[in-house]
Amino acid sequence: MEPISRGIGMAELPDSGMRDPAAELSLNLSMAQPKLFSYRRCPYAIRVRMALHEKGIEFQVVEEDLKNKSAELLSLHPESRVPLFIHDDLAIYESSVITEYVNEAFPGTNLMPSSPQARAKVRLWTVWCNHILKPEIDRLKYEKNEDVIAKSNHDVLKHLQKLEDALSESDYLVENSFSLADIHLFPFIRQITRIKPDILTSFSKSNSWFERIRERSSFKKAMEK
Repeated sequence: MEPISRGIGMAELPDSGMRDPAAELSLNLSMAQPKLFSYRRCPYAIRVRMALHEKGIEFQVVEEDLKNKSAELLSLHPESRVPLFIHDDLAIYESSVITEYVNEAFPGTNLMPSSPQARAKVRLWTVWCNHILKPEIDRLKYEKNEDVIAKSNHDVLKHLQKLEDALSESDYLVENSFSLADIHLFPFIRQITRIKPDILTSFSKSNSWFERIRERSSFKKAMEK
């Protein structure tokens, strides 16, 4: 089916002046706002909200009560988690899958580098964040064993040094341009600072990076109630 122009106010049959209900329904579906099932404090959902705001996309937010999830979320996500993104008839989950889809499917600022090598670096930062950094943050938040906490403190400092080294000659993580690498990592560094407010004082480059992103309008909009 040929795409229907968003500039058309009402679908009509050619040369007849008559409304075509089927075409009008298709038009309404194509103009439907994307919908995001979210939880305001979830770092994975913050990633998606930031990406959507960076792209300048208007979208509907369904703020979930994680103790009483909506029937729609339960039916559309196989694990009933946020974030969940609905675009037309497509339901997408996993935050980094959503953000890459948003970047490719919508016009606006490109949040991925142009070269395959640089895009691979963005994805490697995301994998590192999800599978290496995030478990350490969870241990800092929830662990009760003092020996495990001590090790986690040591490991988090080691991870922050990795970030500091990456930013030693650059304002951002990949090719000195703000990208999904920064969006994907930032909410988790924010989690660390909320557990340990002064932890970035020993990492000047990382602290500057963090403050730079915290001042972006996309983050401020993402955190609005």
